[in-house]
Amino acid sequence: MPSETGPRAEASRQVREAIIAATVRIVAREGVAAVTHRRVAAEADVALSSTTWHFAAKADILEAALRWCADREVERIGAIADHLAGTDFDLSAWADELGDWLLEQVIGEREITVALYRLQVELLGSAGARAVHREWGERLHTVGESVLDRSPTATPDLDVRLIVSALDGLRMSVLNSGEPDVEWLREAVRRQLHALLG
Repeated sequence: MPSETGPRAEASRQVREAIIAATVRIVAREGVAAVTHRRVAAEADVALSSTTWHFAAKADILEAALRWCADREVERIGAIADHLAGTDFDLSAWADELGDWLLEQVIGEREITVALYRLQVELLGSAGARAVHREWGERLHTVGESVLDRSPTATPDLDVRLIVSALDGLRMSVLNSGEPDVEWLREAVRRQLHALLG
């Protein structure tokens, strides 16, 4: 990676981001096997040498794409926490916000969500993916604990794990089924949160 600062560093960062976003699109549409340096360069509209400069191997591009997807998720959940901060823990408000987020994941950001799961399966067990997953889990845990510390009934350490797993399972079931009507997710999130924390 280039170490300079200023306009060149910003241009390099933008190229890197374009490469990662292009990788996510390819993985979502065609799967991980379709990812090559040449294919990513064409999708990102950058020089082939740019992909090899930023990412020496295909695994490096895939790990960066997984991290990009994970970062988006943590940032979105963190934004919900910030939005609801400063008030007492409101289970219904959290259920509404997380229900909206889950619908956004399977409808508005479906492509990114599909890529996220395909990348996880492809990279399962690799050292780089384990590092991404550890950091991803720790960051979600930090957000969750900050929220659940305000709940009179929660056991934050365990409940964060249960909530993340429940949301992940709901998201995956919708993506796998391909069902067109997913509004039921709102009520499912509400019932799960009330069962865990109510």
